[in-house]
Amino acid sequence: MGGPVEFNSHYDLLASECRIASLVAIAKGDVPIEHWFTLGRPRVARAGGSGIGHQTLLSWTGTMFEYLMPLLFTRSFDNSLLDGACRNAVAEQIEWGRDKDLPWGVSECAWSSLDSNQTYQYHAFGIPALALKPGLDEENVVAPYATMLSLQVDPESAIDNLDRLSKLGLDGPMGFYESVDFTRDSTSEGTRGVVIYTYMSHHQGMTLLALDTCSIAE
Repeated sequence: MGGPVEFNSHYDLLASECRIASLVAIAKGDVPIEHWFTLGRPRVARAGGSGIGHQTLLSWTGTMFEYLMPLLFTRSFDNSLLDGACRNAVAEQIEWGRDKDLPWGVSECAWSSLDSNQTYQYHAFGIPALALKPGLDEENVVAPYATMLSLQVDPESAIDNLDRLSKLGLDGPMGFYESVDFTRDSTSEGTRGVVIYTYMSHHQGMTLLALDTCSIAE
């Protein structure tokens, strides 16, 4: 029998999905409550639209998934560090889209790169302003499920963005398609962006949960 497995790396950022693992481990009694307070909290000073500075909590790659997926399973408390981080993340994503004149909503997803079997490749796309990881790719890939997650934080902006994505042809027969890759032009229509005509079950699942947990005024 082999010895214990040794890991030479760890993933411990508060602004990521690993905070769910911390809560579950605490609830099970596997780790003490102090485990939550040891999660990494790297921050950077940012100037808001009003010119008033604020501290932005960084994630690893600046994806919407890292910040907002945990909200599907955990409570959010007004004026807390995490509440501010999630709201800042959505604001930064919206600003990213405005700067590039694109719809917003960047997260890990399938994109237009294909392998030898003609299968879409999967990659973590993020916002550099939110990312601790250096050297993010320059591809402009937008995933509708990222906007769906933001319904929990800024429903009005999310609905406007979903409407924009729908007009680009991403609203399919079983919901929004996986993503649109703006680093490439559509060869069939000559327009900017290539729609990734596929669905990923876990992204569709998060979409349904976000719709169920958010509260939108009619």
